[in-house]
Amino acid sequence: MIARPKSRTCTLAQRELECATALREEFELLTDLAERAGWHWDEIALALLELTDEYAATQRAAVAVSGRRLSAVTVPKTRH
Repeated sequence: MIARPKSRTCTLAQRELECATALREEFELLTDLAERAGWHWDEIALALLELTDEYAATQRAAVAVSGRRLSAVTVPKTRH
């Protein structure tokens, strides 16, 4: 189970770290399942990047359609 955010008053960097920590166990389980199914680590990584891009695009589109403002945070297009 993924933990809920502890606080909304911390900085963006703290929230990103907290989110990564909350997702880590499930992420490792997902990648382990994919490897056991026969997928190579680089195939898994590329697929997850593609799914992440799709998720972000969908969320941005939903925000744009609803008329809500995006936060002032800019999301880099480079992957690292």
